[in-house]
Amino acid sequence: MMTAGNILAHELIGLGTMVVESTDPTLAGIRGTIVFETKNTITIRTGGKTKQIAKAAAKKIEIAIPTGACFISGSSLIARPEDRVSRL
Repeated sequence: MMTAGNILAHELIGLGTMVVESTDPTLAGIRGTIVFETKNTITIRTGGKTKQIAKAAAKKIEIAIPTGACFISGSSLIARPEDRVSRL
């Protein structure tokens, strides 16, 4: 079961998200669904457009999970998704 405590060990693609704080003010407030993830970026579909965001630039990200929502730092996501599990 996906919880706020183990969110980094799960697949993020398909989850709703919002960039709450960012070092780039144009990224703050972007809301949508995560559609792709690489080592250093996440791609969010918002409306009909996609926006690629550097994980290091996202200071605080809200991710919707079945039990509510959790907040994580973009820097905690830096790694390939498959390697993040072994880092925990």
